[in-house]
Amino acid sequence: MTVKIDENEVFRIIETKSPKVILVNAPGGLLRQTKELMEQVRKRYGVTAILSGDSCFGICDTVDDEVGKLQADLALHIGHNAAVERASEHTYLIDAVDDVEFSGVMETAAKALAPYRRVGLATFSQHLHQLHPVREALEARGFQVRVGKGNNLMLEGQVFGCDFSTAFPIRDEVDAFALLGESEFHAVGLALATGKPTFMLDPYMEEVTDMKEAAEERLKKAILAVYKARDARVFGVITGLKEGQKMLGRSRWISKRLEMSGRKVVQLAMREVTAERLAPHREIEAFVQTACPRISIDGFTFDRPVFSIPQADALVALIEGREMGEFLERAKWIELTVGLIKK
Repeated sequence: MTVKIDENEVFRIIETKSPKVILVNAPGGLLRQTKELMEQVRKRYGVTAILSGDSCFGICDTVDDEVGKLQADLALHIGHNAAVERASEHTYLIDAVDDVEFSGVMETAAKALAPYRRVGLATFSQHLHQLHPVREALEARGFQVRVGKGNNLMLEGQVFGCDFSTAFPIRDEVDAFALLGESEFHAVGLALATGKPTFMLDPYMEEVTDMKEAAEERLKKAILAVYKARDARVFGVITGLKEGQKMLGRSRWISKRLEMSGRKVVQLAMREVTAERLAPHREIEAFVQTACPRISIDGFTFDRPVFSIPQADALVALIEGREMGEFLERAKWIELTVGLIKK
């Protein structure tokens, strides 16, 4: 397996913009390739490249604010592409493609998907180029295959960890979804958001995993957390400080609804929401964080309820005497606040 960063796009941007200093951020799995690319840029153009040492989990996790602080001219965000060229004023999105093929897992996939004749395909950035080969392989085996249309942010068939707006509109037109790539993170999210049987196709191990059990586990924990917090009197409402996660309006709305119901609210702001950072706030019985919804849905290490925006909506509904409904079945779990700029 080799993930290849689109170095030609990097070279084009540098030749067009003529920066002296660039800031680079990338997910942990691409740090080696990113450092090699930075060295190429230094030798080829004499450009100083600074690598961000902070976490990088998605397109919302850019470093646009740090460009000015470090006196850089622009930022390169590696490995999370979209239907746009830039995620903000200074940050350019650089694609990274995984050259692994799915031909070796197709027979296993066909057997696992046999009870479902109408199949929806979805994937994340690194495997987008494999959507059409997999579609053709499944159709050759008698399946009816749908791929969700792209939109102003996402490419055809693309999903993020918090945004399923390409797959959600076709959920009533398919019997199940197949997620291309070894990522339980994306596959569980797809299953929860669409409410459909979802299978993860792993091209490395040539295995297919039914995500039903993992998705049900996440859903049960998410619901339990809401019920646990229903009687809490003191809430912490956390606004994320990462550029694409500054949901201040949602934080204010949730705070207001909680206060209208007689709860005390302590407003907080954090770049990273972790158990260690929440530990000192012992008087707070439950938290709502409006940053990344996956912190709450996938995070099992907190000693108190820590809600995402969909869970907070469910909690407010309960407090106000309404049904919580299928609160995770929605196209988006968060509205990204990055300043997207079209190509």
